[in-house]
Amino acid sequence: MWGIGNKKTAKNSPRMETSGDKSKSKKRKETKPSNKQKEYKVMRKIASILDGSILTSDWAIEKIPFFFFLFLLALIYIGNNYIAQAKVKKIDSINKELKDLRDEHISVKSDLMYFTKRSELAKRLKDRGVKEATNPPFKIYVLKKKGE
Repeated sequence: MWGIGNKKTAKNSPRMETSGDKSKSKKRKETKPSNKQKEYKVMRKIASILDGSILTSDWAIEKIPFFFFLFLLALIYIGNNYIAQAKVKKIDSINKELKDLRDEHISVKSDLMYFTKRSELAKRLKDRGVKEATNPPFKIYVLKKKGE
């Protein structure tokens, strides 16, 4: 393992440099690429992408099924987003219609309560000759005869 306190690993690691044990093993010096070399490497990669030669490389050919899978996921994502937006629009329109119907219901209910008030009914029926009764209502009893 690459433990922190493991002396054996640290001694044999090519990354660790020790000043006293140069004779035991030949260590490979790692040279860092210069900025120009890094820039040239990046430019070559960009050029291979732009001219299309990256598509003929073995790496790209091996990854074609994965790219198709990613493309399929992108299509599903776009379709899902489209469906979600359509549902949000439908929900908004239904909420607007519900609000309009609720307002209409309140308006009709208030009109009905106004027009069915006793004073309003009296005003409207006055033109037809119907007057408000001054005598209180009473019950009419019908007597049954024994033969019927």
